Amino acid sequence: MKYYEASVKQVLEIPTTRGTKSKVLRDKLLIEGESITYVEAKVNEMMKDNPNEWEITSIKESRIVEVVLSK
Repeated sequence: MKYYEASVKQVLEIPTTRGTKSKVLRDKLLIEGESITYVEAKVNEMMKDNPNEWEITSIKESRIVEVVLSK
């Protein structure tokens, strides 16, 4: 298995006293997968219920070779 870094951009609408204000969030996700297509499908599945406007801006293979989880 390989790890991939997916960059996701979200646009949040924040209510203010004068209406709404847009705020852009840029998140990076580390996803274990077999291919870029698999990772894209995983991100789409994860974000499907997100009410905000979002898009995948990039997916690239990570240089991380292993993730060690603590118990």
